[in-house]
Amino acid sequence: LGVAGGGEVGDQASSRIECYQRALALDPQYASAWNNLGGTGGGEIGGQAFSKIVRYQRALTLDPQHDMAWHNLGLAGGGEVGGHAFSRIGCFQRTLAIQPQNARAWNNLGVAGGGEVGGQAFSRIDCFQRT
Repeated sequence: LGVAGGGEVGDQASSRIECYQRALALDPQYASAWNNLGGTGGGEIGGQAFSKIVRYQRALTLDPQHDMAWHNLGLAGGGEVGGHAFSRIGCFQRTLAIQPQNARAWNNLGVAGGGEVGGQAFSRIDCFQRT
């Protein structure tokens, strides 16, 4: 229900954020729920508030191959995952290493000035042409 923007189960209505919070209360290891909660920009889990960057980092700690969490962490400016710092560009590069057809990641890598993907250098224009 969270992805759909919330909804009703029985006679109880839940917001998008509440759906993700409930999913994580049931399964704190659910990487996609952490990623999606980061996209909402709000919410607490177990009484503790988490920033959107920390939510993406948590998703990536649970699932290092979660391409959308890498992309979202890049959009948020980058951050540390697994003890390694990743710049905004580094996050888009990781997204593309996992999902080379991700048009949004190519676009955002272009906006960031381009970079290397799979051992090949891509200029800003090269990135835009891949979208």
